[in-house]
Amino acid sequence: MGADMTFDVFAKTVYGKIALRKIGPVDENFRLYAVKWLHGERKAMEVIGANFRKALNGKNKGRLSILVKGTEKRVIVTSDEMDKEDGVN
Repeated sequence: MGADMTFDVFAKTVYGKIALRKIGPVDENFRLYAVKWLHGERKAMEVIGANFRKALNGKNKGRLSILVKGTEKRVIVTSDEMDKEDGVN
């Protein structure tokens, strides 16, 4: 992956909060790392996360940057859920 995942940027977003609730309990090193709108209509998005571990060497040594295989989780978050979470409705 290569990026420093120490700070979970997506976790603070409306869709990230919903996704983490849907996923349920996760490891402390679980990070949301990808988001995409489905079917181009902006009615639902797929949010993807996984556990990451620190790199032991290389340019990212010591950074939470290695995706742990087999820990990936995906959920769908709808625009209605986001509106409700954000207080739009």
